[in-house]
Amino acid sequence: MSHSSTTGTASGMRSGFQRAHHVNVKRLHSEKVRLLYDNLWQPVLSSVLAGTLLVAAMWPVVESWILLTWLAALTLVSMARLALAYFFRRLPAKQQHHRRWLHRFSVGAVAAGCVWGAGGVFLFTGEHHGQVAALSIVLAGIAAGGITTLSAVWWVALGFVLPIILPLLVQFLLLGSSLAILIGAMLSLFLGLIVTTSRRLSRTIHDNIALRVSMAAREAQLQESENRYRSIFQRSPLGVLHFNEHGQVTDCNSKLLDILDVNRAQLLGYRMLSHTADSGVAKAVRSALAKGTGYYEGTYYLPKARAGTPLRAFFNGVHSAGDEMVGGVAIIEDFTERKRAEAIIYRQAYYDSLTDLPNRRLFIEQLATLCDETKTAQSGGLLMFLDLDRFKLINDTWGHATGDDLLVQVARRLEGCLRDGDMAARLSGDEFVLLALLEDGPEADMETAADAYMRAVQQALSEPYRLESRWVEVTPSMGYTCFTAADCDYEELLKQADIAMYRAKTESRARLRRFEPWMRDAMH
Repeated sequence: MSHSSTTGTASGMRSGFQRAHHVNVKRLHSEKVRLLYDNLWQPVLSSVLAGTLLVAAMWPVVESWILLTWLAALTLVSMARLALAYFFRRLPAKQQHHRRWLHRFSVGAVAAGCVWGAGGVFLFTGEHHGQVAALSIVLAGIAAGGITTLSAVWWVALGFVLPIILPLLVQFLLLGSSLAILIGAMLSLFLGLIVTTSRRLSRTIHDNIALRVSMAAREAQLQESENRYRSIFQRSPLGVLHFNEHGQVTDCNSKLLDILDVNRAQLLGYRMLSHTADSGVAKAVRSALAKGTGYYEGTYYLPKARAGTPLRAFFNGVHSAGDEMVGGVAIIEDFTERKRAEAIIYRQAYYDSLTDLPNRRLFIEQLATLCDETKTAQSGGLLMFLDLDRFKLINDTWGHATGDDLLVQVARRLEGCLRDGDMAARLSGDEFVLLALLEDGPEADMETAADAYMRAVQQALSEPYRLESRWVEVTPSMGYTCFTAADCDYEELLKQADIAMYRAKTESRARLRRFEPWMRDAMH
């Protein structure tokens, strides 16, 4: 891989990671803002109620217009915050992600803190200790409550708490008495405590939300991965099946049903390891469950199926998170068309297209194989060469179609003479060969059987042929040679049979000759 492609891949990975990180950060921010608005209703209403009770407690010692003005300001700010929350909840989720909603919430929180802080200034009466205690308790409670509900964003909590506590702290310090200074010191300690608590609570909330967002993102990724796999599973051009650790089919796609020509109910629950199952498939499944992979190729028959299906299958084991084998998956390819194509190619390569007899290539391979086998088997046979007399004259006079018709008729008659294990082939033109096996026995008996066999073939081929709506006599010139296991050489046999046929043609038509050694010298 080139440096530029490596750099491009790394850059793409970084950009992908950055995009995912940006999405997670944005989602985390949105969850925090939503939490702030969701937790707003009860604290705001509680603060209005607490403000009303505080006004009632301070009514004897503070002028009524101050109390009512402060309560009105508190109620107005509270209603504005509730209205803001109402509009936020009605927005689509996509619009809630905008940062302006956090800014608006923080403005409302700071405004509410300032109103409560103003209460700590205007409602503070140093000479009435009971009312001051009530005021301090209410403000401390409001501050503590704000910490618990606003710490999702810690600086918003501080923006609410500091305007409440600091004015009250200043009021106590301005009194100058030892008790007021002590209470101020306690307020300072309380302020530090709630700030520390707010920070710790903010981190806890952040971690919880981050965990929830991360889990949601993982679930979304898992769902996306599952959807992608199901899409591939259902639309795959190959058959796919799932099986458990017992080799039982648990799921399959539609393509596999088409390949096997079965319905889903027939296949689901089928045990591929049962004693009635295909042994090759069972072996592949066991290999997948034991070693992780398995392979099968052949014609597969389901129980009670009338026909098999040529296919190959790749089996793979599937492990659980604890690395235990829990089953597997198989990818299955239909080999029907390939087998048909292979059969056509084989036919074209090894058979004559006109007569449908084996051609020269297949015949020689078969003869060579036979000679190799006869080295260890006591058997014998004969090899015959055949050439039609006057074939060129018929072919040139009546046309190639008539000549082809004659060749086909000769081929059928040769096939009619064959016994089990024999072979006839067309080498070229009007030249045919025949290979026959003879029963074991003395050499004289084999020669007698060969002569009888050849006489029967000669008689079958010498009968008139129906050509151009008339009967025509076409005789063959035939030469053959006999062989035994002791001296079988296929090249030598071909030469001997060819020499015998040549001898038959030179003597006259319709001759049958067996090879004799002197014929080779005479031909030379």
